[in-house]
Amino acid sequence: MADRRRVKTIGFMSVVVALALPASGATPVEVARSEAESNVKSPAGKQYEGVLVSRAEEWLRPALERCVKDAPETERIAFDALVRVSSEGKAGEVLVSPETAIAKCVAPDFRDARYPRPPQPDWWVKVVVRLK
Repeated sequence: MADRRRVKTIGFMSVVVALALPASGATPVEVARSEAESNVKSPAGKQYEGVLVSRAEEWLRPALERCVKDAPETERIAFDALVRVSSEGKAGEVLVSPETAIAKCVAPDFRDARYPRPPQPDWWVKVVVRLK
Protein backbone atom coordinates (compact mmCIF):
# COMPACT_ATOMS: atom_id res chain seq x y z
CA MET A 1 0.00 0.00 0.00
CA ALA A 2 2.79 2.44 0.91
CA ASP A 3 4.57 1.61 -2.35
CA ARG A 4 1.41 2.32 -4.33
CA ARG A 5 1.00 5.75 -2.64
CA ARG A 6 4.65 6.48 -3.29
CA VAL A 7 4.27 5.74 -7.01
CA LYS A 8 1.20 8.00 -7.20
CA THR A 9 3.06 10.79 -5.40
CA ILE A 10 6.06 10.50 -7.69
CA GLY A 11 3.76 10.40 -10.72
CA PHE A 12 1.92 13.51 -9.52
CA MET A 13 5.21 15.33 -8.87
CA SER A 14 6.37 14.45 -12.40
CA VAL A 15 3.19 15.92 -13.86
CA VAL A 16 3.57 19.11 -11.80
CA VAL A 17 7.20 19.52 -12.88
CA ALA A 18 6.28 18.91 -16.52
CA LEU A 19 3.55 21.56 -16.37
CA ALA A 20 5.96 24.09 -14.89
CA LEU A 21 8.44 23.75 -17.76
CA PRO A 22 7.97 25.59 -21.06
CA ALA A 23 6.28 23.29 -23.56
CA SER A 24 8.94 23.62 -26.24
CA GLY A 25 11.87 23.26 -23.88
CA ALA A 26 12.67 26.91 -24.49
CA THR A 27 14.32 29.07 -21.87
CA PRO A 28 11.69 31.01 -19.90
CA VAL A 29 11.58 34.68 -20.96
CA GLU A 30 12.26 35.85 -17.40
CA VAL A 31 15.45 33.77 -17.21
CA ALA A 32 16.70 34.95 -20.62
CA ARG A 33 15.96 38.60 -19.74
CA SER A 34 17.75 38.31 -16.41
CA GLU A 35 20.82 36.74 -18.07
CA ALA A 36 20.90 39.42 -20.78
CA GLU A 37 20.56 42.25 -18.27
CA SER A 38 23.33 40.74 -16.14
CA ASN A 39 25.60 40.27 -19.18
CA VAL A 40 25.31 43.88 -20.31
CA LYS A 41 26.46 45.15 -16.91
CA SER A 42 29.95 43.70 -17.40
CA PRO A 43 32.62 45.72 -19.28
CA ALA A 44 32.78 43.04 -22.00
CA GLY A 45 28.98 43.04 -22.20
CA LYS A 46 28.77 46.81 -22.65
CA GLN A 47 31.29 46.68 -25.46
CA TYR A 48 29.54 43.72 -27.10
CA GLU A 49 26.16 45.44 -26.93
CA GLY A 50 27.53 48.48 -28.77
CA VAL A 51 28.92 46.36 -31.60
CA LEU A 52 25.79 44.20 -31.81
CA VAL A 53 23.37 47.13 -31.96
CA SER A 54 25.34 48.91 -34.70
CA ARG A 55 25.41 45.75 -36.84
CA ALA A 56 21.80 44.73 -36.16
CA GLU A 57 20.41 47.98 -37.48
CA GLU A 58 21.30 47.12 -41.09
CA TRP A 59 19.14 43.97 -41.20
CA LEU A 60 16.58 44.87 -38.52
CA ARG A 61 15.24 48.04 -40.12
CA PRO A 62 14.10 46.34 -43.39
CA ALA A 63 12.62 43.43 -41.40
CA LEU A 64 10.61 45.82 -39.23
CA GLU A 65 9.41 47.80 -42.24
CA ARG A 66 8.20 44.56 -43.85
CA CYS A 67 6.39 43.41 -40.71
CA VAL A 68 4.90 46.75 -39.65
CA LYS A 69 3.38 47.80 -42.97
CA ASP A 70 0.21 45.67 -42.68
CA ALA A 71 0.05 45.37 -38.90
CA PRO A 72 -2.86 46.96 -37.05
CA GLU A 73 -2.10 49.93 -34.83
CA THR A 74 -2.73 47.88 -31.69
CA GLU A 75 0.23 45.62 -32.60
CA ARG A 76 2.65 48.53 -33.04
CA ILE A 77 4.15 48.42 -29.57
CA ALA A 78 7.69 48.01 -28.30
CA PHE A 79 9.01 44.52 -27.64
CA ASP A 80 12.17 42.82 -26.47
CA ALA A 81 14.03 40.30 -28.58
CA LEU A 82 16.13 38.02 -26.38
CA VAL A 83 18.80 36.13 -28.28
CA ARG A 84 21.17 33.44 -27.02
CA VAL A 85 24.25 33.93 -29.21
CA SER A 86 26.57 30.95 -29.74
CA SER A 87 30.34 31.21 -29.75
CA GLU A 88 30.16 31.21 -33.59
CA GLY A 89 27.83 34.23 -33.65
CA LYS A 90 24.64 32.29 -34.48
CA ALA A 91 21.33 32.57 -32.68
CA GLY A 92 20.87 29.48 -30.55
CA GLU A 93 17.50 30.66 -29.27
CA VAL A 94 15.26 33.66 -29.89
CA LEU A 95 12.44 34.79 -27.61
CA VAL A 96 10.23 37.84 -28.04
CA SER A 97 8.18 39.56 -25.37
CA PRO A 98 5.43 40.47 -25.66
CA GLU A 99 4.60 38.09 -28.50
CA THR A 100 2.87 40.55 -30.81
CA ALA A 101 2.28 39.84 -34.49
CA ILE A 102 5.15 42.16 -35.39
CA ALA A 103 7.52 40.53 -32.89
CA LYS A 104 6.65 37.07 -34.24
CA CYS A 105 7.12 38.30 -37.81
CA VAL A 106 10.60 39.68 -37.06
CA ALA A 107 11.72 36.69 -34.92
CA PRO A 108 12.97 34.63 -37.91
CA ASP A 109 15.21 37.55 -38.90
CA PHE A 110 16.74 37.45 -35.42
CA ARG A 111 17.23 33.67 -35.82
CA ASP A 112 18.90 33.98 -39.22
CA ALA A 113 21.13 36.96 -38.41
CA ARG A 114 24.87 36.66 -37.91
CA TYR A 115 26.05 38.21 -34.68
CA PRO A 116 29.49 39.29 -33.54
CA ARG A 117 31.26 36.60 -31.53
CA PRO A 118 30.17 37.08 -27.92
CA PRO A 119 32.49 37.37 -24.91
CA GLN A 120 31.39 33.85 -23.87
CA PRO A 121 29.41 31.02 -25.52
CA ASP A 122 25.63 31.03 -25.11
CA TRP A 123 25.60 34.76 -24.35
CA TRP A 124 22.13 36.24 -23.87
CA VAL A 125 21.44 39.69 -25.29
CA LYS A 126 18.35 41.85 -25.18
CA VAL A 127 17.45 44.05 -28.10
CA VAL A 128 14.70 46.54 -27.25
CA VAL A 129 12.68 47.27 -30.39
CA ARG A 130 10.72 50.51 -30.25
CA LEU A 131 8.19 51.19 -32.96
CA LYS A 132 7.37 54.80 -33.85
